Parts: sequence; structure tokens; C-alpha cells
Amino acid sequence: MNPSSSLPTMSASTAFVPLLLFFIAILAESAAANVVKLDVHPKILNKSGDSVRIEWSGIPNPYALDWLGVYNPASSDHKNFIGYVFLSSSPNWKSGSGFIDLPLLNLRSSYQFRIFNWNESEINKKHRDHDQNPLPGTRHLLATSEEVSFANYNDPAQIHLAFGSNDDEMRVLFITRDGIKSFARYGLKRDELDEIAEASTTTYSRSDMCDSPANSDGGWRDPGNIHDAVMKNLKAGARYYYQ
Repeated sequence: MNPSSSLPTMSASTAFVPLLLFFIAILAESAAANVVKLDVHPKILNKSGDSVRIEWSGIPNPYALDWLGVYNPASSDHKNFIGYVFLSSSPNWKSGSGFIDLPLLNLRSSYQFRIFNWNESEINKKHRDHDQNPLPGTRHLLATSEEVSFANYNDPAQIHLAFGSNDDEMRVLFITRDGIKSFARYGLKRDELDEIAEASTTTYSRSDMCDSPANSDGGWRDPGNIHDAVMKNLKAGARYYYQ
């Protein structure tokens, strides 16, 4: 008797069936993950405070706690969102589609938006924000947007005026991403800024922070470069323009 004749055999078609089902399951899961669409426009903003429109569609079972996370930089972990909005703030959210307009600050790096599903059974009452509201969970990612950036990350931001060391001086402080050479131009007429004050520049790093979360991956944010220009020989009681 040929020993091999008693062994069970599997035809090529029989082996193909479970393999086919395996790939169908993968494709079905991938298709389900891609049902929800998340679009943002414009993708390049001109100045700090400009708004983007965030539109979504295809959420199969909308829930009142589904939410949109705001991320900056765009590479941030899911848990490190800098803000969030519930999709239910959009009038037609129950249809699985909607939109939200958000103003964005120029934080010197690109933004990204992500939609998550969240329900009451997953609320962690110990995980709260500063207003004592439960923070939303990030277990169920539905969609991720393309990145939104600013046309100029060195656009002067956070401009402040302060008194100088002398009575005829005023300091101008502002921030840019890079440590570029900067100046403050000023004068008595808007179209005649003839005086120039060169700015000194400084910054600080993560190692300068004392403790977490300020020096952690989630809490640390590059402060950019801080420029300090001193406008001198100012006339008392006069109105000055500066740039």
C-alpha cells in the first residue's frame, strides 16, 4: 500500500477559499476605514487669525459625542490635541455630514484635524480639562485631514509695546519662527518711517524648562525667536507709527 495514498489531500481551489476570504476581510476593513471623508480649505493661510472650513461626510452612525481634534504640529500624537470641537455643533451633524469654520493662530508649524468617535460608555471622569469637562477619547479614529500651513512662518506675531529704560524710549517685542535679523521702523508719519531700531534676538529650549509637562513631548512647544527693538529719541506727547 502506498503510504501517501492514505493521506488527506487539499485541492488548490479548497486552499484558495480561506485565502480569498482573508483578503476580502482586509479589503472590507480598509473600505470601512475610508468611508469618512474630511476636507479642509484653504490649505495655506495668509495671516494669523484667518479661518479654515473643515467639512466631513460619510459618518455611518453619527453620535453626539463624535468630535474633531485640532493638532499642531501636525505630527502630534492623538492624545496631544490642542483643542477640540464636537461635531454636534454643526446643524446637520445627524446626517453624518457637516462643516465647521475655525480661526487659526500662526503657531509656526502646520495644523492637522482628526475626527474621532466617542460615546458615553467611554467617558473617563478622572480625565478632565481645566474647566473640569471630561476629555474626549482617541480610541476610534474615523478620518484625518491634510495639513494646513501658513504662507509665512516668520510673520511677526505677539507684538507688544513696553516702556524703555529712559523716558524717550519704547520697546517693541515680537516673535518669528527663525532667528532672522529684524528691525523696527518708526516715525511721526505713517508713510515716513525714517527711524530704524535693530532688534536683539533670543529664545529658549526644552532643556530650560523645569519639569513636565513643559519639557515633555506633549507639553513642549518651540517658542520661536523673541525679538526686542528699542525705539529711541521719541518726542513727548507725539503720536508715532511703527512697523
